[in-house]
Amino acid sequence: MKVVQPIRNPEVLEVCYDIARAHDRRARKGSVSWELILVVGLNTSLRVSDFTRFRVRDLRGREYAQLQTKKTGKEARILINPAARKEINRLLSGRPTEEYAFQSRERDPSTKLMRPITRQRAYQIINRIARQAGIEERIGCHTLRKTFGYHYYKMTGDVVSLQRILGHSNRRDTLVYIGVIQEEIDESLKKFKLVGRRG
Repeated sequence: MKVVQPIRNPEVLEVCYDIARAHDRRARKGSVSWELILVVGLNTSLRVSDFTRFRVRDLRGREYAQLQTKKTGKEARILINPAARKEINRLLSGRPTEEYAFQSRERDPSTKLMRPITRQRAYQIINRIARQAGIEERIGCHTLRKTFGYHYYKMTGDVVSLQRILGHSNRRDTLVYIGVIQEEIDESLKKFKLVGRRG
């Protein structure tokens, strides 16, 4: 499995949001909202494969998102912070409650509803945003979750709560997952040198 990185720079995150908003303004009606993918992915700690299954009713006007996670099968109840809730409500305003929040262009013949986007489609969108933002590091579906974790840790310093939020069994796994261990190694190597005095 290829290791993907979090987006560490808050200014680059703002550029990503700007790109997503610009796309959504140009997109045709019914297209999946790139901004909604970022808002939910960066603010909930959920995996892409979990949050793309939400219906409008699961997010709009909700303080908590509740679901059974696809990977572990466990029930999860995730607080939607007030700023994210405001954006989610704006982005889902006027949409029917039974629709998928992240709908594709493919209709389910049995329900007549548009199906949710696939993990692969989410990956394409996340990568396109990242490339347009000038991000050269490896990016993938876990980038949003890792970015949430990285910034949560940097803002709070609370690795124990983050470990619980992400469902990890130990702190070290959490720090490796969000890229903090690698960042610390990189910083220590920048200061290290074994070249001669003239080097």
